[in-house]
Amino acid sequence: GMRVLILDDNEELRGFLALALTEAGEDAVAIGDADEATTRLAEGSFDVFVVDSVLSDTDGVAIVQQLRNLPDWRDLKVVLMSPISTSLARRVAKAAGCDEFLVKPFGPQQLVESVKKLAR
Repeated sequence: GMRVLILDDNEELRGFLALALTEAGEDAVAIGDADEATTRLAEGSFDVFVVDSVLSDTDGVAIVQQLRNLPDWRDLKVVLMSPISTSLARRVAKAAGCDEFLVKPFGPQQLVESVKKLAR
């Protein structure tokens, strides 16, 4: 399976999502802190980064923009989870370098499908 890092400050949700991915055969790690997420990404070879657009201390899209400016993370696939489904929100996410856009609330199966789609 693919190595997936989930960043969401809702502990219950990120645990739930990690479990869904693990059950689908992926190797998922879930954390709630943005700084820890970037450290983990730097240390590990993750294939997919699943990030919430609304985090208590920062904004998911801003993190993705920072990552995309670093050569090591050009190939990292990014799934953005967002409570806003407007076309503007989608355009901003795409411009920042997000590959998939999931509107909250969504079922765990939708995340699994998005991650599997990125494997191709």
